[in-house]
Amino acid sequence: MEQKVKVSILVPFYNVEKYVGRCVESLFTQTYKNIEYVFVNDCTPDKSMDVINEYIIKYGVSEQCKIIVHEENKGISVSRNDCLDNMTGDYFLFIDSDDYIDRDMVELLVEAALKENADISGCGYIEEYADHSVECPQKYTNDHDEMMRAITLLTIKGVMWKLLVRSTIVTDHKDEVRFIPDRNMVDDYLFCCQLFYYAHRFAGVDRCMYHWIQYNPNNYTHTTVFAVESQAAAIRMVEEFYRGKGVFEVVENELNQRKFISKLPLLLDKNCLSVEKWRNLFPESNAVGSQLYFSVGNKILFRIASSPFYWILPLIYPFISRK
Repeated sequence: MEQKVKVSILVPFYNVEKYVGRCVESLFTQTYKNIEYVFVNDCTPDKSMDVINEYIIKYGVSEQCKIIVHEENKGISVSRNDCLDNMTGDYFLFIDSDDYIDRDMVELLVEAALKENADISGCGYIEEYADHSVECPQKYTNDHDEMMRAITLLTIKGVMWKLLVRSTIVTDHKDEVRFIPDRNMVDDYLFCCQLFYYAHRFAGVDRCMYHWIQYNPNNYTHTTVFAVESQAAAIRMVEEFYRGKGVFEVVENELNQRKFISKLPLLLDKNCLSVEKWRNLFPESNAVGSQLYFSVGNKILFRIASSPFYWILPLIYPFISRK
């Protein structure tokens, strides 16, 4: 295919020495060649930068690379914004520095975007574990409301790394469509919801081409009350954004489902069990529990937790299935 469209691949990195070589090799060997690479070194304490430089020399792509160096660690949100501020491509694609992609991923995403004149084209992804892989297809349609509902409920995963995005969505709304440097909020979700609101057309490649590494110990996360509250902060900002744009009614049901699902660990996970917190967080979403697929035991638990008799839950937990 003719390669007039320029793609910016954006790679913030920190402490990924063991993984980043495979990542950048998958980027530098793409079948699509009209690519610039923007790396942000967030003051990494290891030899990640040395590894990247080795591969830049190996593949002779120094003229295609921009490297921004932070003198102190600023966090992923600032690093992502620095990527956006330094890109010059017609489209951009974020890559996490411990992951890797198929060699033809960029070519196929660009081809899909051009065919549909799409603002966003996406693909599926593969969860890579130490001993097995799990394919996770993603469904993209050209129904704008449907796409907003999908990203709100996360039936399309709310992360950047499987989406090729027209750069003008960000540059035309630079004061609004940004990652928020708040360590108390999961800002991928807000950013993706903003992108899907501003995108007019979508395209999809029916293939899982992004490899999401699950065995990097630096990425292991455990559900905690802090994690639940971080998601809640993002959900509140998404709701504020939708209300400000006058589209809240379009996504209200999906947003309530998202609220309900986000607080489930407060009832179902022993690591952060707190009935009081569950009751106080997004009580307006409690009614949607009956719409979702849960066991009878869980539905009984939800009903009791939202009733005046919630205080009896510690007594009956051993007798209710929470699977």
